[in-house]
Amino acid sequence: MFTRFSWFLALCLSVAMLSSCSQKGSSNANVTPDSVVKPKYATGFVIEYYPGYKCLLVYNPWKKGAVQAKYYIVTRNGVNTPDKRKTVVAPLHSIAATSATHYAFIAVLNELPSITGIASPKLVYNSTLIRQCRDGKTVDLGDAFSLNVEKTMSLKPQSVMMSSYNQTDAAAERISQAGIPVIFNNEWMETSPLGRAEWIKFVAVLYNKEKLADSIFRQTEQKYLAAKALASKAKGTPEVMIGSSFKGTWYMPSGKGFMGNLLADAKVKYHFANDTTAGSIPVNFEQALQNFVNAQVWLNCDAKNLNSLMQSDARYGLFKACKDKRVYSLYNRINELGGNDFWEDGVLHPELILQDFIKAVHPELLPDYKMVYVTQLK
Repeated sequence: MFTRFSWFLALCLSVAMLSSCSQKGSSNANVTPDSVVKPKYATGFVIEYYPGYKCLLVYNPWKKGAVQAKYYIVTRNGVNTPDKRKTVVAPLHSIAATSATHYAFIAVLNELPSITGIASPKLVYNSTLIRQCRDGKTVDLGDAFSLNVEKTMSLKPQSVMMSSYNQTDAAAERISQAGIPVIFNNEWMETSPLGRAEWIKFVAVLYNKEKLADSIFRQTEQKYLAAKALASKAKGTPEVMIGSSFKGTWYMPSGKGFMGNLLADAKVKYHFANDTTAGSIPVNFEQALQNFVNAQVWLNCDAKNLNSLMQSDARYGLFKACKDKRVYSLYNRINELGGNDFWEDGVLHPELILQDFIKAVHPELLPDYKMVYVTQLK
């Protein structure tokens, strides 16, 4: 009798424990966050703080309001989260990063040693990261658009940071299936210059450095808004043209995109200022000439000097900006390998890009300012 009773009691206790564990797991998935941090300018992510862990919520860039991914950040192993496959222990000590902007965010947080793998190392501008690559501390994982998945998985990083260029990503799927969390950083999809810079807050969560990120971004915001206010005081509104012809097509930025917003904040006249096209606006050379023949300033020209520009297509000489030699490129900070700091550190410094543009179009407002990313073609 005693034996049967003991067995029955043990069975009841086991069922109770299993029920308790099941309830714990489901309640964890539905628990309300203690606090939520919603970015001021960025629209692609939210940070949620729960008891024992943080959640990085990334919105789908192609489906408004839909969630692309959730990542759970803990400070030690063994913490219960809604999805162990998407759980990362912070601070990170090993991450594979696949975009120049990722390197910039991690560098400003003083965490470059954590980058153990990168894509396209020949395009890196940061001298410390270049040295890490040469010393074998950071591994070449191929091109961001054709990542060496096998090499990435053999590196066994805590996570891989990638940018979403399509709604589906075969490389990301394979890496995730191998048990390595793929963290999507979609800062490049933001249309606000400050919105892109604000992704520093997203990356900072992976290193438990939210306060540092807040301080960095606050300074950037103040400087950007000050530059915008300065531009608003300009007496004139010069007309600008932007970009260059590529294989017969000129890809112009939309007026409501990242570059369009920078131009608006620099107080210039731009032909496509009111165009809401998502992405670039393709026009042929004849259309570009018709729309911008009298533009006073040419920004983001893809040439190293005026001679090479004219040699590539003599018709460029028909533009007023070219005749007046008011042509500017984004090649002011380039190293011997071809790494361009505009595409790297520029994401953190929209205030410097804006000041560079103001110097080009309203030089009287910044008489002693030296351009950082922009340079005038000679």
